[in-house]
Amino acid sequence: MNIRHECPMPELSFSVAAPLHLHKENGCKLIATRWSLAGVWLAPDDDDLSGDIYLSVPFQGVDVSFPVVLKATDVPGHYTFHKLTVRQRETLGAFYKGVLSGQMVSTYDIITSLDTPVDLVPMGETEQEETAGQAKAKPRLLRALWNVAFYLAGAAFLVLFLGGQIWQRLSHVQLDHARFVAPITEYKAPEAGYLTRINVAVGDQVNPGDILARIEDPDRESDVEDVRAEVLLAERRLRIARNRVAEHRLQRKAQHAALLARFQTLWTPWRVNDRHALAYPDQIETARLALYNFERQRDPNAMGYFDMLDTLEETVTERDLDLRRWKRELRHRKAAADELVVRAKFEGTVFGVYALKGSYIARDDLVVEIEDNTPRMAVGWIDDSMATTVHIGMTADISYVFRGQTKHNQGQVIDIQAGTDIAQPDKFGMVITIQADDAGLKKTRKWFRRNAPARIRLKRGLFASWFERDNGRS
Repeated sequence: MNIRHECPMPELSFSVAAPLHLHKENGCKLIATRWSLAGVWLAPDDDDLSGDIYLSVPFQGVDVSFPVVLKATDVPGHYTFHKLTVRQRETLGAFYKGVLSGQMVSTYDIITSLDTPVDLVPMGETEQEETAGQAKAKPRLLRALWNVAFYLAGAAFLVLFLGGQIWQRLSHVQLDHARFVAPITEYKAPEAGYLTRINVAVGDQVNPGDILARIEDPDRESDVEDVRAEVLLAERRLRIARNRVAEHRLQRKAQHAALLARFQTLWTPWRVNDRHALAYPDQIETARLALYNFERQRDPNAMGYFDMLDTLEETVTERDLDLRRWKRELRHRKAAADELVVRAKFEGTVFGVYALKGSYIARDDLVVEIEDNTPRMAVGWIDDSMATTVHIGMTADISYVFRGQTKHNQGQVIDIQAGTDIAQPDKFGMVITIQADDAGLKKTRKWFRRNAPARIRLKRGLFASWFERDNGRS
């Protein structure tokens, strides 16, 4: 058996005789005629290799240069490469292989060497790192106790966190899209017109029947003025007719006195001279009948006194009926105009005024909002699948933000109505109304801003329900 001893990495031991250029920092150029992948051999007089040194590898008329660090060995003139990168080592190895094989290095090999990763991170620890780690390591028992405490703390945190979440879901019912609402009554314009007067401002107290605003419709006001003119004209006509009746009645005494004087003028001489005659003369009879019919309000001829009096009185009646008709029409027109007055229906506080004096508003435009003098409430929505879990009288936790701070209040469910979600109108469920405890009118207006978001949770009272079931069974 023939045994030959070789170096584990023979390619690092064989040197080649080929020019290899070294460039110093001061511009001097050194030529190494003998070199290997481990190092270079230089002339003994070139012992000053301080500063930056660049190694140039010739390739097809172009030098591939990179910085190197040379460390002197015990052999004079021999220097080894120190801390070559993978890319530098691959490039130098490609040139070394070409010199040994006598073949030109291909462009592919050079490009492949230049594309080699810059450095490979070692996966193992050095002796210094291992020694330093052992020096910093804690005793084994202490490490074990620390690990046990760490895992116990993590397990306790998970149990408390997850258990708290589960308990919250079991013991409370969370309401969606909770907010505060105010009992607001909207007052809109009954008809289109000009707003001539606004009698209230924000914060004013109003009572039922108070006039909040007045609206004027030019067409209706014109109708009222026209009817008022007709009323004045009818009153004037009635007054004239009544004056004529009064003047005519004043003529009754004069006409009666004239008829009586005529009768006496004829009757007195006849009675003295021929009082035993059986029949009256025609003149006396005519005068007597005229006086007799007048006293009994009879007119022997048309258009007499009483006939004229009846005609004048009928005129007075017609004028009076005409006046009444126009007055009724005036009341109707004024009532129609008065409908444009906005009146308060309930007692409350003016929340907002949304129209300007003198401006034109259309029908059903919002004019004033009044908040009733009742505490503000909190409302929330819940899916109808939870219908059996909520009831009136449940205790509620109300959380909200007031002046940058989170506040909490207790309350009770006072109303449950079926309805849609305000944020999702297509979802049907239940609207829950909650009244805060120990919070009156002033406090709720101060704390609960209208339409401000809130967080509401209803307490289920699991233990109380369990106890009730046990008592019922027993």
